[in-house]
Amino acid sequence: MANIEKRHIIDSNKLSGEQYFTSILQEAYSHGLLCDSEIESIQLQCIHFLAYKCERYNGGESSSIRVEAAESIMKSNLYTIGLYLKSLPDVDFAVSELKKSSASEMYQKGRKLINVRLRSAKHIYNLVQKNKLATPNYSYNSTINEGIKSFFKAYNPDYEAHEIPASIDYQLCNPVIDLAGIEFIQKYLENLFYENAFCRNFDESDIHHLLYGYDKEYKELLVNIFELVLTAALGCSLSNRSVVKLGITAEDIKYIHYELSEYNDHLLALKIRETAGKVLEELNIENLPLGRYIEKSLPKITTNILHAVRTNTLDKTFVSKAIPDLKPGIRFVSGAKMHDENYRKLIDELLVCRHSSDKLALIKEKVKSFEDLEDLLFDAMLNEEEITSVFSILGDVEIAALVRRHPFKSDIQAVDLSEAEMALRQYLKNYIDRLPKGKQKEIFEKADSLIVE
Repeated sequence: MANIEKRHIIDSNKLSGEQYFTSILQEAYSHGLLCDSEIESIQLQCIHFLAYKCERYNGGESSSIRVEAAESIMKSNLYTIGLYLKSLPDVDFAVSELKKSSASEMYQKGRKLINVRLRSAKHIYNLVQKNKLATPNYSYNSTINEGIKSFFKAYNPDYEAHEIPASIDYQLCNPVIDLAGIEFIQKYLENLFYENAFCRNFDESDIHHLLYGYDKEYKELLVNIFELVLTAALGCSLSNRSVVKLGITAEDIKYIHYELSEYNDHLLALKIRETAGKVLEELNIENLPLGRYIEKSLPKITTNILHAVRTNTLDKTFVSKAIPDLKPGIRFVSGAKMHDENYRKLIDELLVCRHSSDKLALIKEKVKSFEDLEDLLFDAMLNEEEITSVFSILGDVEIAALVRRHPFKSDIQAVDLSEAEMALRQYLKNYIDRLPKGKQKEIFEKADSLIVE
């Protein structure tokens, strides 16, 4: 007998990913799966659990709490319960769990799931750092180097589980929607990992020249690198060129326009899907999750191509590479980071150290990687004089790398910075302003041509 798919009273597509607990309550009630007394009982349990969490938030004291803080804790509680309910086999199972389990029990199970997802997200973040692209694009670098890192430092799963305490400016080809908290970060990192994995099939200089052909100032733009690279690869395949170099000419674009103008919308979508398969085959991509991510990206790219064909603007969609007249890049390798425990011990030593000279000596002796040095400038609570002393023992390339990571020349890049980040940028600016003009020029030139790994 053929398998009969189980039908559910509640349509899971109507449930909110961000506010799953609230939406499933509403749907269950509207379909008569939960009665008034059951809804009232669940609400009272949530209020009692909120009181318990607020007391914990206040360190066991029963003093009052700000309304905003209480509202945030309630949202955090409901998010955590929703995370647990979302993990259950189906919606019917989740409604059954609402009937038989207390809010406190469901919260504890959800809280354990957050820990699991946190470990998973950190693992994926490490993978993203390893397959990160060498590009001067600011939003890409700042999101990976600073934004995501700040999430893991600031995320509070006990009282702000629903929040995303990070500045994430880099836009994905497939944006993460209807998710919050750790779920958002985990999915964002997964998508970014797949985008990086695809782009790693191409030489970094070819990607750079492609993006430079798109816009000479692309390093300041909020562009998605993967989408431009995949589109270029499709263009190469459509014009019967090798995909690997991402090279497409104006004549190729005219040829593609002539070919595609004969297709209706449906046939054009099929043609792009077929071409994507050829791209994967030529690049020997057999990773199924990556293949699915590319397939998921095709509708957006197909819509762009379709519009360009109909409006005769295909040269704006398929971009020809351009070679910038730049000096050769300087490859900068940070060095191996010290173990977390050793790093914490060093920070503790620096915090109790009374004399600036002793702090500088410790830093010179124990810090061997740029990444550790950068973290230390935020974590060791150094004053401007001490940070300036650290700058003075660095070489021009290290200072240039700091300028690249913490630029102080653009007001746009100063949006949403933490107080510590603004202070570091100001100290760095003050230090460089005191250097001879010739030395300043050398550092800025090095910063522009630096390839940080």
